[in-house]
Amino acid sequence: MGDGGERGGTLALCELTDEYGTALLADFRRFYGLDLAEALFGSQPVAPSLLLGLVEELPEDSALAAAVRGGPHHRGWTVSAHLLASVIDAVNDAAWITAQANSRKRIRRPRRFPRPAADQRRPATVADLARRFGAPEQGAVIRR
Repeated sequence: MGDGGERGGTLALCELTDEYGTALLADFRRFYGLDLAEALFGSQPVAPSLLLGLVEELPEDSALAAAVRGGPHHRGWTVSAHLLASVIDAVNDAAWITAQANSRKRIRRPRRFPRPAADQRRPATVADLARRFGAPEQGAVIRR
């Protein structure tokens, strides 16, 4: 990447750390064993484009993914957890329908399994966030 790419990576990383700094600090420590502050400002700083590549590869249960989805109450709510909550709702509905069909009186419908977000938009992924802040494309060659 040329000089312009480095500046773009720096700007994107600055925007990310401004908005989600504590989540990134925690994730870099947890998933990569890196001190993000040391990687940015230490004696041997890592290229911002390389750090953005690491951000892009953070898993869906990262603190950053939770922050992007709406905050810490989203931690642990991976796609699998949402699917499991939907299965619980479906089983409860099937039991309710069966009970209702075999009863003379009205039976209350079961409550939905609680989920962290009332917002029905598709949750942003770490890859969406990386694209938003200008991370390099998957498979792109990153030069230091």
